[in-house]
Amino acid sequence: MFKYADDTYIVIQAANANSRPAELDHVDGWAQNKNLRLNRVKSSEIIFTNRKRKHAEGLPPHISDIRSVTSIKMFDVTMTNHLSAGENVRDVIGKCAQSLNAVKLLRHHDISDDSL
Repeated sequence: MFKYADDTYIVIQAANANSRPAELDHVDGWAQNKNLRLNRVKSSEIIFTNRKRKHAEGLPPHISDIRSVTSIKMFDVTMTNHLSAGENVRDVIGKCAQSLNAVKLLRHHDISDDSL
């Protein structure tokens, strides 16, 4: 389990995938003991897989009240279910391009270097 501010990440290895509902109930009970509430609407589940290897046993069934996603942002880094950071790289490059475009636009309007 990883905690950061008000975010909690539970990492369960594939061999224990069937324990996910019990682990989630444990976190829910812990939150109630601390006068907190686990917001299952904001909760999500991602199952990391190897896209090259076929899973003979298949993926575990989804937890009914938790939404399943194919990418997740953890600690400001976007990861996909295939452990690819390509989406994160595209996000960072897009933000850099926006910043450079803003500086270019300000320079075009004769903003001084000190103001920039």
